[in-house]
Amino acid sequence: MSAKYTTVTEEGKIPNTYMTGNVSYKKQTSDIHPQNTVIKDVAFETGSRSNWHINSSLQLLIATDGIGYYQERGKAMRLVHKGQVLTILPGIEHWYGATPFSRFSHISIITEIDKGSGIWLNSVTDEEYNGFLD
Repeated sequence: MSAKYTTVTEEGKIPNTYMTGNVSYKKQTSDIHPQNTVIKDVAFETGSRSNWHINSSLQLLIATDGIGYYQERGKAMRLVHKGQVLTILPGIEHWYGATPFSRFSHISIITEIDKGSGIWLNSVTDEEYNGFLD
């Protein structure tokens, strides 16, 4: 029985078209990686965040470092800590990112990528982002 290895196949910065601040990623693959799934290690610098967006398929976020924010449209913003797992259902408008005081990293697992790519929407405003601090 041979070992299974994970390798980084792509890495870089995510364009500010979809993010506010500095956000980097490493796309992961392995010889046991599901063919219809994308796995990325994503790192947000302090104060960085994604735009509002909608996924076409299921997304799991596994918080690996720091403290982050997560919010679904119309719901309260939540703090996300290392070790927590979020399940984001298809069609749910949401955003996530680092807090103003901590970096935040997570592993993102997006299943059934053949259902299409997500839809990127407007930037999260400073008022929305700072709403947790009020």
